[in-house]
Amino acid sequence: VPTTTRTGGEKMQEVMTQAAALSRRQFLRTGAMGGMLLATGSATALLTGCAQAQPATGFVFLRDAELSVLRAVVPTVLAGALPEGKAGVAALDKTLLSLDQLLANSSVAVGEQIHQLFALLSMAPTRMAMAGVWSDWPKTSPEQVEAFLLRWRDSRLELLRGAYLGLSKIINVAWYLLPESYAAMGYSAPVRTI
Repeated sequence: VPTTTRTGGEKMQEVMTQAAALSRRQFLRTGAMGGMLLATGSATALLTGCAQAQPATGFVFLRDAELSVLRAVVPTVLAGALPEGKAGVAALDKTLLSLDQLLANSSVAVGEQIHQLFALLSMAPTRMAMAGVWSDWPKTSPEQVEAFLLRWRDSRLELLRGAYLGLSKIINVAWYLLPESYAAMGYSAPVRTI
């Protein structure tokens, strides 16, 4: 019976090959799971009618489910900038209307991506899997919303980091377009004389 002896280099190459195969396998498994999650979310949105929902009353772009998400997320994103009490509620409403106009005037592709993002955040299974938020948005505490946003901001996945940046930027732009935000920035609008 012939025996073969392997050199140290051959052993190392075999170990590296096994490690690469394991990494490839993990990569494919992760990709397949992510694809299934997105497909499930999209199919659920189509079957439940979320994908074809009409804009909420008084809005041009944003839907009721999206407003539910935004009413929980906007105060956390704009923490310290929004006024307190009744003025804060009015400022939130104006920010949502500003955001609605901003998104209504964006490209069709951007609008579709925003609707897809909110569909994922609106449906319980994908909200739990993607955001780690177990309760419905109106019942979510500011601490839970902040934890979700920080998870996305610090995620290893570029997709989640990009979603965080997009969401936080459009919310900030919508707020800082409003004259109500000027005082928080220390900006006084020019006096208009006619």
